Amino acid sequence: MGASAPAMMKMSIAPYEANLRAQNLGIAETAAVVFAATYEGKTDLPQDTDTCASKLREGTANAFSVTCTEGAGKYVQSVTRAFRLAVPDKELDGGNGTDTSREFAYETPTRFSGIQCPIYDTWGVYGFNDLYYEALGGACIPNDGWNQTNYQFSHPDNWLYDINNRNSWGSHPDY
Repeated sequence: MGASAPAMMKMSIAPYEANLRAQNLGIAETAAVVFAATYEGKTDLPQDTDTCASKLREGTANAFSVTCTEGAGKYVQSVTRAFRLAVPDKELDGGNGTDTSREFAYETPTRFSGIQCPIYDTWGVYGFNDLYYEALGGACIPNDGWNQTNYQFSHPDNWLYDINNRNSWGSHPDY
């Protein structure tokens, strides 16, 4: 009976070891998800933490991977997640054909969401974009740029910022 005691002892701590690894994996996973979510779609370069290290993915300009590690010794668990910083904004706005000779009251947003600006702030410049830009992933689309008909029947002198060639609809006839 004395010969079987060590085997029983080893078996009895296996669930405990598995539990430690699972806990460390959960902590590492949570850290990786939070890290990736913190920087996803932002323009700030990621800053490494005590448990997470990020690196630029090969062959890309704005895609990163983060590896978060938790535990010590044989209980170390690591998780890697990928995330992407914001694409340079001029590539997202439909390549608006700006004419530098024309001046507008406001700077053109660098990217647009899929949401039309509300009636109380038809260009989003009176607070709507300030409140919802991050949540929507860009500025709201003004009524004059919502569809091609509105765009063609609008007049650039009434625009609060430059929407010329919005969605590649071509240069506005009155621009």
